[in-house]
Amino acid sequence: MAGAPSTASQPTTPLSRARSGRWLAGVCSGVARQRGLPVGSLRAAFAIAVLFGGLGVLVYVACWLIIPAEGDADADDTPRGVVVLAQALAACAGLATLVALASAATVFGFGWAVVAVAAAILLAALASWPRIGPGWVLLPVAALALPAVAMAVGGVRLAPRTGLVYAAPRTVAAVPRDGYRGGLGAMFLDLRRMVLPATGSVAVHIDGGLRRTIVALPADRCVHVELRYDVVPFLARLSDLLAGRSPYGAVVFFGQQQYGDSGAFSNLAARAPGPTLAIDFHSEGGSLYVRDYPYTVNPQAEPDWPGYRVFVEPPPSLIGIPRAAAQRIVRAWRARRQVDVRSARLIDRLLPGPCATPRGAKR
Repeated sequence: MAGAPSTASQPTTPLSRARSGRWLAGVCSGVARQRGLPVGSLRAAFAIAVLFGGLGVLVYVACWLIIPAEGDADADDTPRGVVVLAQALAACAGLATLVALASAATVFGFGWAVVAVAAAILLAALASWPRIGPGWVLLPVAALALPAVAMAVGGVRLAPRTGLVYAAPRTVAAVPRDGYRGGLGAMFLDLRRMVLPATGSVAVHIDGGLRRTIVALPADRCVHVELRYDVVPFLARLSDLLAGRSPYGAVVFFGQQQYGDSGAFSNLAARAPGPTLAIDFHSEGGSLYVRDYPYTVNPQAEPDWPGYRVFVEPPPSLIGIPRAAAQRIVRAWRARRQVDVRSARLIDRLLPGPCATPRGAKR
């Protein structure tokens, strides 16, 4: 019928790299124009992806190589744009897989395998260089090498284990010279029954993992502790970000909490005699608890024993309250206050540890 609107599908804008309004190669401008996306948001997404092992750079270079420039012969062919988009998505997925595998292998100590695979890919690609071109050779090699180098330079290292790492040495000689290494699970170092010298220093090196590390000291004798810690929370923050949780990597030393990435604690100022335990702690973001625990306490179930300092509730305000109601409020407050005072005295006595407990005091 004349004048009726046509029902034929309108041609879509072919996918191509923009020549105007671009910052680098026109990838973001071209994709945003073709998909109807804000170009600023797309550029921000690429910038954020750069922080994850250089993934943003690899994806951008892949799109640069695959997507034709505006005005090229292939850019004006609509079916070519669909094919190119599929190829770009497949290439990005493959590169992301290589980045994840290379990062995980390096973190767990298999960086040599990543180097071997990258070298094999490079040698195989060089044999067919005229057909595939230099860009296709460098992309998979870079996807393997860049994150592996980043993890190696950053010192990110985990043991290839997922369960609890438990150690309870009975003598100083039983402590490994290279220390203890954690993995993806928690670590529990029980020193409550270890025979320590009367004086002197014992060094312990601990490489914690992504989860909690507990160092349990005896509660019936004074053990001075000199703690130096260094926390690299990249992996923990990344995993917490992907899981939608808030990262937690506190160091708790006899009830004192510290959230910095590095620092030191010590109870050497206490006058009670005893040996010194020099702890050098490094972790990939896991928390650390160091204190004495009685044998009746399970540190894994109660890492915060004996609790945190109690602040006694101040007297309530009785302004404008009838006398009978005020008396009830005061009686309830006095009952709560008695409980708070007892708890505060107990925790204040136990929290500093045996090195600060007066001689003869019952713990």
